[in-house]
Amino acid sequence: MENFGELVFKGENCQALTNSILVAGKFGKEPNDVVRSIDNLLQNADNECNVKVRDMFVEYTEDVPQPNGGVKTARRFIMNRDGFTLLAMGFTGKKALKFKLDYIAAFNAMEKALKEQQSQKPLSSAQMFAMQANINLEYEQRISNVEKRLDAMEQEREENGKMLLTVTVSPDLIPQMSVRDNIRQLVNRYANATNTKQRDIWHKIYDQLYYLYHISVKAYKKEKKETYLDVAERNHFLDKIYSIISNLIREKGIA
Repeated sequence: MENFGELVFKGENCQALTNSILVAGKFGKEPNDVVRSIDNLLQNADNECNVKVRDMFVEYTEDVPQPNGGVKTARRFIMNRDGFTLLAMGFTGKKALKFKLDYIAAFNAMEKALKEQQSQKPLSSAQMFAMQANINLEYEQRISNVEKRLDAMEQEREENGKMLLTVTVSPDLIPQMSVRDNIRQLVNRYANATNTKQRDIWHKIYDQLYYLYHISVKAYKKEKKETYLDVAERNHFLDKIYSIISNLIREKGIA
C-alpha cells in the first residue's frame, strides 16, 4: 500500500499538508504540470465551489537555479488533505491509479475497523479482571527477560574487558581521512539510506552551496579531467561542502 508519510508534512495547528513539488515527485510529474492542474481546478470551480476550493490551496514562489547559473522564479502551491485528494483524483496513469486504489483500500480498512469496534460486546467484570491479570503476567515476564539479557550483556562486557587487557596493541597509527574522502563517504551513506542517486545529491549540495555561501561551483573554470569536487578543493571551499552534506545527514537522522 502507498506510503503517504513521504508526501505529508505538519503545518500549523498540527494540520497535515503537502505541496506541489512533493506531489509531482510522488506521481512522476513535472512541477509545472501540477501547478497547471491546480490552476484548472481553481478556474473551473463555479461560484459556490470556488471559495471551498481556494481554501484548499495557498500559492507561493521560490527561486529555482538554472543550468546556466541563473535563477528563475517558479510558482508553487501548498495544499491541505482535501486539496490533495481533489487534485490527485484528477490524475491519470499507473501511479495515479495505484494511489486511488490504495486510497479506497485505506478507507475500507478504516470502515471495517470501526464496524468491528462497534460490534464488540462490553466485557464483564470477571473478563476484565482476567484480561488485566494476563497483561500483568505478560508485563512481568517481559521485565524478567530484559533483566536476564542485561545480566548477560554485563557478563559479556566484563569478559570482553578482560580479553582486551591481554591484547597487544599495534603502535601504528591509522591514517586520518581527508575532508574530500569524508565528503564522499557521507554522500555514499546518504545515497544508501535514502535510496537517492548520487548525481541528485551532488546537485542538492551545489544548490545549497550557492544559496548558503553564494558560491557557484560552475562559475569556476575546470582543468582537464577535473570534477567539481576537484574545483572545490583547489579553491579551498571543501569545508563548506562538508558542512552541507553533514547537515543533510543530520536532517534525515542517518546514523
